[in-house]
Amino acid sequence: MRHLLKNKALWSLTLGHFAIDLFSGALPIVLLYLKDSLNLSLEQVGVVIGLYSISTSLAQPIFGYFSDAIGGRWFAVGGLLWMSILHGVVGFMPSYETALLIAVVAGFGSAAFHPQGASGANVAAGDRKQAGVAMFMVGGNTGYAVGPLLAGFILGVFGPRGTAVLAVIGLAITPVLYVLTDPKYVPITAPKDRKQANWKIQLNPAFTTVAVLALIGVMSLRATSQSAFTSFVPQYFTIVGNFSHQEAGTLSFLMLGALAAGSFTGGMLADRVGPQRVMVASLLATAPLMAIMILLGDYRAFFIAPILGFASGAAWPPMLVMSQTLFHKNAGVGTGIALGFVFAMGGVGTSLTGWLAVPERMGLLAALLLLAALPLVNALLVAFLPSQRRLQQAQA
Repeated sequence: MRHLLKNKALWSLTLGHFAIDLFSGALPIVLLYLKDSLNLSLEQVGVVIGLYSISTSLAQPIFGYFSDAIGGRWFAVGGLLWMSILHGVVGFMPSYETALLIAVVAGFGSAAFHPQGASGANVAAGDRKQAGVAMFMVGGNTGYAVGPLLAGFILGVFGPRGTAVLAVIGLAITPVLYVLTDPKYVPITAPKDRKQANWKIQLNPAFTTVAVLALIGVMSLRATSQSAFTSFVPQYFTIVGNFSHQEAGTLSFLMLGALAAGSFTGGMLADRVGPQRVMVASLLATAPLMAIMILLGDYRAFFIAPILGFASGAAWPPMLVMSQTLFHKNAGVGTGIALGFVFAMGGVGTSLTGWLAVPERMGLLAALLLLAALPLVNALLVAFLPSQRRLQQAQA
């Protein structure tokens, strides 16, 4: 563990991940303010977040390919710069259509950063892959957690145009990211590997067809429940619990901040007790906590949110490492496909939840309770993933 904390490569990637995901975490709170100023419906809020997630997903395999081929430093730095500028102007948009367009295009910045960042963390961590990826995820999850809190505070002072103030944070971190991603610190892709980058994806022989389908199901359901729940919790508690926008942002911060700690703990435990055990325990704990938090619907949610976040976060690092293992010879492309698929399913799930949340259909309460049931199904699918012994035999 000590050598990971001194690993400049991991720290540089972790810092970049923090900055990138800060904007994604702030988006639901930004939409709370735009919901008032542009008179948005819950369905429109779901469409903005959903299409933003989908835009990041569709481009990730392409960015992953080119980062394998020519190196990823400029993709990481450029991605953060791109997101900072576009997220900064989204609060100035005069209509739903223009806000939707800017949010969707901003997603390309996230798509540029994530494939190289995640695959680089895997390589830089050496034989502590679960812990290394967990450290990388802590950066993103922390940014995702801080985003709602900062957005709630800054937009509470400046209104929707406070997005420009949020943008300054990303713009300030961009040169730091450039320095810390110097190739002498970040051994992401060796030159000999770049020449081998191609579109032919080689799957790990340890994965049977059933295991591949199970992994798709695990990633899909996790992305759907996490993304949609996180996106609509602020909306729900401002409506049902009469929370202020700042209180809703604080609630999201508590949940997502603990998610970062849970991700780090889950990665550490997965190296010791196995990824499947960590995933199952996390998923079985997450489902009832989601339901309890929603059914309470009042200030007691502040006590449930950090426990829920911690439990939910523990499953993510072993899931990501499992998906990287499936694409074991195509780091950038494989990670881009894996993460892109997660973002896409998260976007679809969020849009669908927004559609169901309309009172004439299911209503927001019922839609969120439906999300709470998904981790139980997910826990069953984990049983069909390959064991650590089978993975080790395939590498031999």
